[in-house]
Amino acid sequence: MKKLPILSFIVFVSLAVFVIILFNNNFDTFGKDFIAQIRIADSEETLSNISDDSLISIGKKVCESSDLWSSEKESLIQIQKVLGENGINVNINNRILPILRFQSTYELCPEYINRLESLFVE
Repeated sequence: MKKLPILSFIVFVSLAVFVIILFNNNFDTFGKDFIAQIRIADSEETLSNISDDSLISIGKKVCESSDLWSSEKESLIQIQKVLGENGINVNINNRILPILRFQSTYELCPEYINRLESLFVE
């Protein structure tokens, strides 16, 4: 008779642990927020034909180019080059360039935020 309460307790604890683990796991895929923000901001549809995986790759390359950003204008030129290397030709005044600069840094490479901030510190 004592085995039933012990078994019930073990089952209850096991289910509780399973539920806690299930709800604490983050099932977001890498770059999901980045993709969503870029798609929303791309009103000129500059990147509409680019797949999500390619967009994440471009975002990472934008981050990697941040060590060459000596000024705000230079950052836009470097991002324009990254897009050009991926077959996307944009004007330097295209609003997607500064959006890519911010979103790629904040969403994909937060370790480079200091590089981004240094562009705007006087």
